[in-house]
Amino acid sequence: MEVTVIRIGSSLGLKFPDVVKQDFSLAIGTKVELKISSNCEVLLREKSKLREGWDAAFAQYAFEGEDERILPDFIDSETVALL
Repeated sequence: MEVTVIRIGSSLGLKFPDVVKQDFSLAIGTKVELKISSNCEVLLREKSKLREGWDAAFAQYAFEGEDERILPDFIDSETVALL
């Protein structure tokens, strides 16, 4: 597939065909990671979202009963001594 390099201010950008935008759900503002190998191959992939999947992991912990508090709601002198 051929894409065009364009000037955007003092930077360069890539112009993708509409079919690529539709097939891969690319939109203005989509964050991607760009990797260039030593033999000049370019790899683009959607940037993973920070803490992606944490909600499902914590829900699983709660389901398994592993979400007990480690420290109490209050800190007293006895707890401070343990820390």
